[in-house]
Amino acid sequence: MTQYTRYGTLGLAVFQAFGISVALQAQAGLVPNPGTMFQMTTVITLVTGTMFLMWLGEQITERGLGNGISLIIFAGIAAGLPSAIGSTLELARTGAFSIPLVLF
Repeated sequence: MTQYTRYGTLGLAVFQAFGISVALQAQAGLVPNPGTMFQMTTVITLVTGTMFLMWLGEQITERGLGNGISLIIFAGIAAGLPSAIGSTLELARTGAFSIPLVLF
């Protein structure tokens, strides 16, 4: 089952990385040299990062520190939490969000 999960992750990563590369090229002026080379570089970079994170998650799990992938996902959420709280408070300060909404 783990092997099928790895292959499924690889397939999804390639699909998403290709979509991201196409979307980046569609933004006017964002990519200085759009084309096939940019797409290949983007796909390889994003897929390599995904495979590294999957390997890291498996290593964490094997070492008995918990479910590795879940810990990596939690770390990403926790790292973004201060920024999200700050943005919410800024929206409340400018009046875009009401105080009861922020407290809720």
